[in-house]
Amino acid sequence: MSRLHQRLALRLGLGALLAGLLAGLVTLFIESERVDDTILSMATQEAAAFSRLSPGVQKSGDADKIRNLLQSFLHSHQASPQGHFVMVEIYDPDRTELAQASDNLPPAVEHQVDTGTQRFPKGYEPWYRKIAAGEQIYLQVLIPLFTGDNQPAGTFEGVYHIPAFEVRTITGRVTGTVVLAALVALLTALALYPIIIGLHREQEHLSHDLLTANLDILAVLGSAIAKRDSDTHAHNFRVTLYALGLAERAGVPAEEMRKLMKGSWLHDVGKIAISDTILLKPGKLDEAEFTVMKTHVDHGLDIIAQSKWLEDAAQVVGGHHEKWNGTGYPQGLRGEEIPLNARIFALADVFDALTSRRPYKQPMSMEAALAIMAEGRGTHFDPALYDLFVSTVAEDFNAFGGREDDRARLLLFKRARRYFFQS
Repeated sequence: MSRLHQRLALRLGLGALLAGLLAGLVTLFIESERVDDTILSMATQEAAAFSRLSPGVQKSGDADKIRNLLQSFLHSHQASPQGHFVMVEIYDPDRTELAQASDNLPPAVEHQVDTGTQRFPKGYEPWYRKIAAGEQIYLQVLIPLFTGDNQPAGTFEGVYHIPAFEVRTITGRVTGTVVLAALVALLTALALYPIIIGLHREQEHLSHDLLTANLDILAVLGSAIAKRDSDTHAHNFRVTLYALGLAERAGVPAEEMRKLMKGSWLHDVGKIAISDTILLKPGKLDEAEFTVMKTHVDHGLDIIAQSKWLEDAAQVVGGHHEKWNGTGYPQGLRGEEIPLNARIFALADVFDALTSRRPYKQPMSMEAALAIMAEGRGTHFDPALYDLFVSTVAEDFNAFGGREDDRARLLLFKRARRYFFQS
């Protein structure tokens, strides 16, 4: 659960951070639009006032008089706490420049002022754009002018200096909103945290119960098949434990271990399709009978193919009768063409068969069984896996080898938890 807590805390924390950043961006956009609208509205009012105060001069086209009026307009607004224009310009209805005036227009801003005719908007809508010069922000605006009877009288252009306090206000509002949004998101995350953990625990319990049921059904099915063949279900548990022990010592990853366990439990599930006259025949099978017996592999593959969860068992179900030298069945695979899990299981299966009691034979000692299996090293068995098996199997054999009680079953379910019930 500790890993879950870490992942959940990280994701909720990142969610809170992203929510704060998103809120900051939205606030920045809204505040910027608000300031732009305010300045544009003020510039529109100033331009209209200028047009009303000087209709005759503007109409006459006297550049000197218009320039003087523009200069007076700039000086009259220099002390305004709301910011001021640092450059103004008047155009006639044909968009020909009549006069221009500027006051303290920084060179860095002057270089960025767009003087192209394409900046004039279509119709009579205002136009504006921002200009940044260091830490200062300016707004270049174009405002259409009208006469008293609402006829086009030209265009007023200006470069407005946004005051520092407005910039600080925007920054403060953005910062405050980001902090507030992050705090709200964090508090929401803290409130959701125990709810999510509780839901996860509930889901984990349900998943645990479902997986336990699946493993129980898997074991029951495997045991039922084993009982048909050998009058005992312990073989399935023992052979799976032997396979697990060898796989762990061979360094097989956890995902493959789960496949190995499923395959070991169900390795002979296809024998359900083999008649008792062949399956339970006490003597050696003739060629025709053996041909029928070999079909249990294909039957087994058909059975597990019907379940998405069981299809992992195909490596062992389909390959546990293959041999290292290619003389096995059903595909005649050779060497490492045989899946690793099938090669591991082949050793476990033969060893348990030799060391277990069957209706037609007595159990062999571990030493006798390994001596017989040595003849298959490099022909039946993977030689490297055989060597590892021989050197390590004693511990497993002493723990559960040949036993028909519940010890192997209990040990197996305990070991299975390590691979199927991971947090």
